[in-house]
Amino acid sequence: MVTEEFVQQVMQDCNKDRTKTFAEFIASVFKGKFIEIYLGDSYEEVSTEQISTSYPAVFCGKVMGAYRECLIVSSVFTNKSKKLQLGNLMFISERAIRALNEIDGNGIMEDMFLRSKESLDIKEEFIDK
Repeated sequence: MVTEEFVQQVMQDCNKDRTKTFAEFIASVFKGKFIEIYLGDSYEEVSTEQISTSYPAVFCGKVMGAYRECLIVSSVFTNKSKKLQLGNLMFISERAIRALNEIDGNGIMEDMFLRSKESLDIKEEFIDK
């Protein structure tokens, strides 16, 4: 699992070497780890009369590395038998990435999208303690 301390160390190393790109930074932090990447799209929108809910579409896979602004991921996909399979190489422009996180059991991208009203819950749960 990637820790805050590890990310801080990688950030310090990247600040010394000003030539690293965002994709290279991500590859340094997550190399060999499974991540989900959100590019800003929805895979489904469910609407009722008064409420519309969007579900974020994500790519999932294992970080292989980066070349300049290109993040290289061995992606997970559904094969013809409808089973998950790993190994479809995906090349993602760092400019397309809106958010990403490690698949580590500490929440998924969909769980991190909150409504503004929930910010007060964060204050009560984490800030006021």
